Amino acid sequence: MNENLDPKNREILLLNPNLGHPIILNIDSKFSQENFSIDMLFATQIAELEKFTEIIQHKISIIPILEYTWKIQSLLAKENKAWLLTLFGKKKVSLWDKIKGFFLKKKRERIKQELLKNPLEFIDSQGNKFYFPEKGKFQKVKARAFRTSEIDPIISNVESVNICDLDSLEYDNYCSPRNYLVKQDILGALNVFYKVQIKFDINNEIKEFLESHNFIMFDLKVHFINNESKINYHSIVISKNSWNDLKIVQASDLHLAERNDRIYEIVKNWTSLVRKSEIGEIISEGVKTISFFQRLFSTKTKKASTERSITPLHKRYINPNNNFRKFIKLMNKRVLANDLDFVVLTGDLIDFAILSKIPKDVRKVVDFEYERSNWRVFKEILLNFPQEKKRGMIRGEEVLFPIFTIPGNHEYRPFHYDIRWGGLYRKIGLNGNEALALNDELMANPISSITKTFRAMKAYLTEINSSLDFFLKLGKNNLIFLNTGSDSFKRIMDFVSGHPSVTGLSNKQIKYLEHLVNKNFGKEDLNLLFLHGPPINPKHTISIFKRIDLPKHKDEILTKIDEYMESRVLMLGKKRSAARIDGKFDVKYGVVSSNWEKLIYFCKNHCILTLCGHTHQLKEFKLGDPSEGASENLQNSPFPIEKIENPAAIYYDLYSEMYTSAKEIEENGPFIVQTPALGLGSYFNPKLSGAYREIEIKDGKLVSFKVKTIKK
Repeated sequence: MNENLDPKNREILLLNPNLGHPIILNIDSKFSQENFSIDMLFATQIAELEKFTEIIQHKISIIPILEYTWKIQSLLAKENKAWLLTLFGKKKVSLWDKIKGFFLKKKRERIKQELLKNPLEFIDSQGNKFYFPEKGKFQKVKARAFRTSEIDPIISNVESVNICDLDSLEYDNYCSPRNYLVKQDILGALNVFYKVQIKFDINNEIKEFLESHNFIMFDLKVHFINNESKINYHSIVISKNSWNDLKIVQASDLHLAERNDRIYEIVKNWTSLVRKSEIGEIISEGVKTISFFQRLFSTKTKKASTERSITPLHKRYINPNNNFRKFIKLMNKRVLANDLDFVVLTGDLIDFAILSKIPKDVRKVVDFEYERSNWRVFKEILLNFPQEKKRGMIRGEEVLFPIFTIPGNHEYRPFHYDIRWGGLYRKIGLNGNEALALNDELMANPISSITKTFRAMKAYLTEINSSLDFFLKLGKNNLIFLNTGSDSFKRIMDFVSGHPSVTGLSNKQIKYLEHLVNKNFGKEDLNLLFLHGPPINPKHTISIFKRIDLPKHKDEILTKIDEYMESRVLMLGKKRSAARIDGKFDVKYGVVSSNWEKLIYFCKNHCILTLCGHTHQLKEFKLGDPSEGASENLQNSPFPIEKIENPAAIYYDLYSEMYTSAKEIEENGPFIVQTPALGLGSYFNPKLSGAYREIEIKDGKLVSFKVKTIKK
């Protein structure tokens, strides 16, 4: 079975729902509903609807995902009943038998201990082996997905669908194929699309699982004629949540790559083989190989190369892959405690698509295929597929929670870059000598490393999520997910300094927001916007050109962003308007380039909270009325967005810590927040990695959006 055939070699491909864009269904707490239906989007070469319908019949199955420890407890409970029947030799146990059974408790316990002493093997529906834990080790059993018997759905309807782009009123978040799938040749010859509706029933085991869990996930499996199959993992979710209360975790900037797991071993081997007397010679030779482009994007390599660190490598090296593995384990614990609904990953999921050291002739054949790309690494970590073990790698777990994904600017980067550029090696805990040691194994092409291409996302669109922009309505909660695009070279100095701006929102995306406000948003709704590129990102100091307007008295001159924190200004007895940073700072440093004013206007008037990443820093902003310096209530009037030169007053502080109640948040919002990176630290604080943000909604109100970190 090959689950990852290239689209060019497939006859049929299931696009949606998928791993990064699952569909959520609701069930009441009494489980009175047993029948469910979903719509799926297929791409194929087959132009005849009847032929496609005939081929797809009986080729779809749904795989329920239980949890290993729950399954063990369920089996043990059934075994206990079986032991009673074995002891008394009867099909039913009478009251008198139960009384006698009480006195045979020791015998039953001895049988049970024998069973646990010699663990029994059992296998799930996908052939994965599981074992009963040994005596005394049940509490140490790790969370693991157990896939139970497959469900065969009924196909109730099949209809052809045409390309329907984002700005159309007919756009469907799951079943409207986007133009880029064909225009960018993502699917090869698969240029015919069908919407397939299926119906399925849930069994008693699923209901039993839901009695103690808030949701259950399902894989969607499509069987092919040649005995191949394709699985869209975790693509269906049935939840008991009424969505008045909601717990979401946002993580950003994972920067996963296969080379992350190789770096520790390469550096460790280098330091053990090379004598200290030889290091200087190697460094001088390595510096000679630095090209013009590498010098352009690098800091003082020679100075960095003389650094010495007394801290052992295993305590310094920050492996973004390991950070994500730790994050998954932490979130799985929350799922088992019914303390998480889903996770949103807001871009820079991978660091780049493939290594640029692949020979040019091979590179043309590879064409960003899944198996050669870091999208394979991303998916393998998510699902805990077997990976080649390397020194420094930690064990992982399969995610037991739904995820929603959007791309970042790194998703468009086709090939890897040199970690010496801009001193990036410091962000992963290496020194200059160790960065040079990676050259032989992982030397980057200086030209291809700064290019960008949409095709770098080919495997993402076929294996993870084919929807770059989408919308999710859960009760009165509206969640909007937008792609902010690739690196933008409009502000080349931002790019050179390591803080690239992103292309921003297209006119189609702005039109999509208009349709959402006018068609889907209610007056009492709570709206959250998820992006990768930040709408606001001020520099740390006021530019020399803007200092002209500042007070001349030296005691009143404030030039650093932290000096304008709203709480600090108010504490000094100044007016709130004195804390405004727009007009004083360059707030467009490495932000969305296109339609900036319209995006700020949307955030101010229609979203209580906008969440992004990209900068690897913790920054939080409040939006207010540009004419008065006071925030307005969110509006839900008809929404044509026009360009506004000054769409909002902007304030800066750590608002997630300041406001700790729904009332405070509602009165002082809306907010735009940057979440530090999960994978890497920032230039200003390299150790600030492993961060994520918790968003909690209670009784339909936002009550918390604090940042936390994983334990290192």
